[in-house]
Amino acid sequence: MECGAGITMKRSASSSSWAPWGEMETDCLVHVFRRLPLEDIAAAAPLVCRGWRRAASDPSLWRDLDLRCTQDVTRFMPWGALATAFARRYGVARFAFAGFLALCLARAGDGGSVSRLALPPLLSSPGDLDRVALLCPGLRRLSLPINLSPADEAHLPELVPRWPKLQRLELESKPASFPAMARQLALHCPEFSGLKIGSGSIKPEDAEAMAAFGLRSLSLDSCYLPKQQLLAILAGCKQLVEFSARDCVGFDEKDDEVMARGAGIERFDIGGSRSVEDLDEEMMLDDELCGSSYVDVM
Repeated sequence: MECGAGITMKRSASSSSWAPWGEMETDCLVHVFRRLPLEDIAAAAPLVCRGWRRAASDPSLWRDLDLRCTQDVTRFMPWGALATAFARRYGVARFAFAGFLALCLARAGDGGSVSRLALPPLLSSPGDLDRVALLCPGLRRLSLPINLSPADEAHLPELVPRWPKLQRLELESKPASFPAMARQLALHCPEFSGLKIGSGSIKPEDAEAMAAFGLRSLSLDSCYLPKQQLLAILAGCKQLVEFSARDCVGFDEKDDEVMARGAGIERFDIGGSRSVEDLDEEMMLDDELCGSSYVDVM
């Protein structure tokens, strides 16, 4: 039986049945574990048997760390299920995100080998971002949560120089310090080419900052993006291969000038975007319908 890239499971010598999970080839187990959440690999798999513990410690499992979870935003909090599991299985008395991150980095071999990190929606303490910057200098992709504290947002420009290999940054919301952060990216991250902002108001200074370095991929879906800022971005980012501004407010998806500016971009998607005037009309129409006789009140 093949598993992964040509890896074959052995039959047991005493019978024609497949060998038990505990005797599975380490490489095959690693291939299976890549489909498990990181907390299961950390808290459960190592306790099954020696073979599983050896596979769960494989550094390749810990170099792409996606710690986000929309179903349970509190999972790294001291009162969460993950903290309970670590307390029960390992006797950890004070569980925190910083400790879990340290565990992940130790399994990866060293922080420089972690290439991608997506942080959880809720960070445990104000110093977590500093730890990431200190322990993960080799990051190529970084995803930051939506609820950064004002202090963390202000501190971001100072942290960027610690990630000289950064290629892509995903921001769940645009920080107030974005222009200063963008200047640091342009100065210290020569390979940086991809930016995603999930929400926020794109101001003239933000558009100017985006146009200052050679982005190849830019996503501004669901942002407030006035047409003037959009045109400035498209005029300045001449190396764009893909651009997405779906469901934005501030310009019309059928605007001729916008479509003309985006014609040379290989993947250009602004579907669902509306001008402020169109949005106001829709809201007025909704109010009229809600107050009309066509709405049945139960």
